[in-house]
This record gives sequence, C-alpha cells and structure tokens, in this order.
Amino acid sequence: MGTLGVLGLELVQMDTPPTTAYLQIYTDKRCRANCLFCAQASGSSAGLTHIARGMYIPADLDAVVSRLKVAYERGYLGRACIQTALYDAWWDDTVYLIERIREVSGIPLSLSVFPLGDERYRELSKSGVNELVIPLDACTQELFDKIKGKSAGGPYSWEGHLDGIKRGARIFRNAGTHLIIGLGETDEDAVKIIDELHGYKVNTALFAYTYIPGAQLEPENNKDSIRHYRTVQLARYLIEEGVASYLDMQFLDGTLCDFGISRDAILRIIEEGRAFQTSGCHGCNRPMANETFSKIYNFPRKPNDEEIASIKRDLGLD
Repeated sequence: MGTLGVLGLELVQMDTPPTTAYLQIYTDKRCRANCLFCAQASGSSAGLTHIARGMYIPADLDAVVSRLKVAYERGYLGRACIQTALYDAWWDDTVYLIERIREVSGIPLSLSVFPLGDERYRELSKSGVNELVIPLDACTQELFDKIKGKSAGGPYSWEGHLDGIKRGARIFRNAGTHLIIGLGETDEDAVKIIDELHGYKVNTALFAYTYIPGAQLEPENNKDSIRHYRTVQLARYLIEEGVASYLDMQFLDGTLCDFGISRDAILRIIEEGRAFQTSGCHGCNRPMANETFSKIYNFPRKPNDEEIASIKRDLGLD
C-alpha cells in the first residue's frame, strides 16, 4: 500500500513513505512452499493480499512500471524490491517483470528468492538485478526444519539455503538474507548465525515475527520479546560495522550478557540510533512492515529522543 501511495496509484496517508518500491508478483495460487509464518503458504488460510502486515493490492503492470520510472527519477524511490513465491510460472513472470522495468528505468533492483542454480543467478545479474536476497528466516537448523523445511511439509532445507546464500554471495556483489526474530531462538542463536553470514559477506536484515490471522504459526506470548529483538539488533550492528564479533560477546544460557564493548560505547551507539533502523538492501526503510504504532521494531528513519529513551529501557540501560 505504501508503494502504491508513492506511485500515486492509491491515496495513502503516510508519515514516512517507503524509499523502496515493494513488488510482489500477483497470482491467485498459493505458494507451493509451506513456511508456517507466511500468509502465502500452501497450508495457510490467510488472505493472499498479505505477506506480513503489509498489504499487497493487485495493480496494473503498465501503470506500475511507468510510474516507477518517474518516482525514481524524481528521487521518491531509491530501489525496487521484487519478492517471489514458488508457483509454476514464477521464473518466467519474474524475468518478464525485470525486463519491463529495465526497458524504461535504471532503478536499482533487489530480488528476494529461494536458492537457485548458479546459471540462473548469473542470468539474473546480467538482466539487471543488483542485489540478491535469499531469506533464511530461521536462526537454527532445528527451527528452519520446523517452520519451512521437511517438518513443515516444505521443499526447503537448511543446508540447501546456506549453500544457495553462499553461492549467491560469490556471484552478486551485494547479497543478503532475512532472519525472523521471535520464532523461539535465543540471543546466541541469532548472533551466531549473523556473525557466520557476515563472514560470507552476506548482509542480514531483521524482521520481527508478525502473526496474520489464518497463518499457521501462532505468535509467542513472550514478555522478553522486545529486549531480545533490541539485543539482536544491536549485536547485528556491531558485527556489520566491524566493532565486535560473536567471539567477543558473552552469553549465559543463550542470553547475551556482554556485547564485547564498553557501556559508554553502547550508549553512544544507541544515541546515534542507526543500529535500530531498518536493516536490509541499500535504500530500504520498510515502514510498518511488521510494526504497529505502539511497538516499532525497525525504525524507518532516525529514532527521535523519546524513541531513543524507549530503546534504552528495552535494553535495560535506562
């Protein structure tokens, strides 16, 4: 909906418009995968116009492509992100959309997709995809199997996804993945895999699990969830910026108890605020993707003073 608002195809009231256009190819068929958190999953009864909180309203392709060109040229958008589902014609549809966009615009393109062969990775790169994203979603092999692998009735495997991510990072200069925080992982589980992926030059974007009615995975009722999320956010930032690594940090029964830097340094980073803004591809701010106004996990712009104070409370540093 935010993308349609920026493109002028819907009247949408926004205090922070998206800086990336989020494009989901429309199909009336459910995805053949069965990721339990996803509204599009084969076993889901949720509406097909949702992925997480974001609504994806079908729109005319010609209008979207032409307005995407104008929005990029005028500086309203810095990127377009194509998100795929697994259905019979997904490859042809994806390539067609990329070609249509590239006919009129040089807007940077990201593609979020499941693992592919190297030949297709190279074809996507030649066609104009600048950043490749392969969502891992889960922080451990056990959770992966439970929510999107064999135990979930899905076609994916932990080994296959990690292999696909590593191969993609060798072909694309910019490669990334997604992790959903709040699926039952510990601080240590999340920080360890973020650090491992960073070693492969893979950027990790964080999402908070957002339940949609009809999805197969119920939300955890965990009062510690915001502390956990903020902890992983801060640890991710330290790793990505080269300030500290997993080996520098200390954990007690899976809970992070030492970031490996001084308290004063932590407070300076919190005050700066960037660690708690949306992570992902260049130019992605993803406003309200998994947030409500009462609980913002990923800030789509620099947090204000009140929000900084809230972050400190979340981390027990007030």
